[in-house]
Amino acid sequence: MDKEKKMTLEEYQRKYNKNRNTKVYKTFLFLFAVAIGFIIAVSLFLITTKVYDMNKYAGYGMIFISVLLFILLYIVPLVKLAKTKSFMTLVSNEEDLTKAKKFNKKLREDLADKMIDLKDKTEELSYYSDDSIGKLAVARHTNNDKSLREALTNIFKNDIKKACNKIIRDHALKVGLTTALSQSDALDTLFVSTYDLSLIKDIIFLYGFRPNETELAKIYRNVILASITAYGLSNATSNTTSAVVSKLGHAATGIPFIGKAIETVVDSSIQGFVNATFTVIVGFQTKNYLMKEYKLQDILEDVIYEEEEELKEEEKLVYALKDDIKANTKDKKTNVVNA
Repeated sequence: MDKEKKMTLEEYQRKYNKNRNTKVYKTFLFLFAVAIGFIIAVSLFLITTKVYDMNKYAGYGMIFISVLLFILLYIVPLVKLAKTKSFMTLVSNEEDLTKAKKFNKKLREDLADKMIDLKDKTEELSYYSDDSIGKLAVARHTNNDKSLREALTNIFKNDIKKACNKIIRDHALKVGLTTALSQSDALDTLFVSTYDLSLIKDIIFLYGFRPNETELAKIYRNVILASITAYGLSNATSNTTSAVVSKLGHAATGIPFIGKAIETVVDSSIQGFVNATFTVIVGFQTKNYLMKEYKLQDILEDVIYEEEEELKEEEKLVYALKDDIKANTKDKKTNVVNA
């Protein structure tokens, strides 16, 4: 890219760093993460209470299972997400720009190494094509950062995109079928919140990095919205299903068992479809934010610090003057000697 076409740091900030208050969103991220944990804990508590009411000893066993599930389904994914690195795309000065470029370059190299290593160790893995990994390996071997960026971009846009879409579809299908069959608000909420959290974790593992705090907070917000919706969905759909049943005619309504069966099927289908749709939204939001961050770090790689460039021009001028003065001085000395 030519220098004239390169974006300055000021232009980058104005275009991409606008309205990114990280301190505020870090607070929201913490609060939303706690809220998801609260929702999962309450769901497990309600399920445990129902089991305890049926059998006291089964209830005691359910307490232990609930604690284990809370750790596995909430604590473990959250810790993994927190430990995953994200690209540095928020910069405010020359020092930030230099630090971000260095950090992002190292992270790209780590991503490439993990992909190559994963492909070598698991031949049956279908995430990456042989051609894509081959180009990535050549770029790493030759230490060509530009080729590495191009190879990673190609993998993210093609290989990983396909794998990610499949993961989203599988999770959404599981959520839809499970919540359609469960017929329990507490179970629906538990399935939606944990499956969606697992989906976020799986997508981030696939890409190898996570979104920034601002974007992750927005994703968690949608998980909360999906969980709350799942909890109240059976009541929200009851009026709709009753209306549907009433329009099926006297043949269905005249036989209570058939009418109730139809209502249950319609009600379950609506719940499953809505919950699956929320899961798709969470999945694609995560994927889109990850690609947005990768594009930003790619753009940032070609951003220049304007004052630094001006300084370089000043240095060139100083060196040019030094050479001119040196040459003129030499000529004058020669003339004096000849005289």
